[in-house]
Amino acid sequence: MVEWTLTVLYESAAGSLSIIKSILIIIIPVMIIIQIMTAYKWLERLSKRTKWVTDFLGVSRDTLIPLLVGVFAGVAYGASTIIYAKETYGLSKNDIYLTMCFVIPLHSVIETTLVFWILGVNPAIALGSRFLIALTGTLVMKWFLGKRQKLCV
Repeated sequence: MVEWTLTVLYESAAGSLSIIKSILIIIIPVMIIIQIMTAYKWLERLSKRTKWVTDFLGVSRDTLIPLLVGVFAGVAYGASTIIYAKETYGLSKNDIYLTMCFVIPLHSVIETTLVFWILGVNPAIALGSRFLIALTGTLVMKWFLGKRQKLCV
């Protein structure tokens, strides 16, 4: 019984460490790229070129940077940039709701897609399904918030 337990623990630890190593190989370069993009203000330039996205999603232009950070870097970075943008630009509650509706299903696009790929999941299917869920959820929430505002007025 003791040998079997030790074998299971050893296999579990070895498998977990292997997955952690694979994840670190992906996450560390992504974080470095995000820091470079932030330092050289590439995210701000990108937000000016993609204003049509914010118009389509029904959010203000100031939410694009938190949206991009959340999609590419993850929910934690996205949430912190949303808090910063709320304090700096005065984002509305609707902007925050819609941004989070899009970011939560689609967070960390690069790293999670690569992790899924390492685990054997087809990256096109994983990314496509996550994008469709994020887009559909955001547009439904945009419609719901629009109806709610009409009722309150």
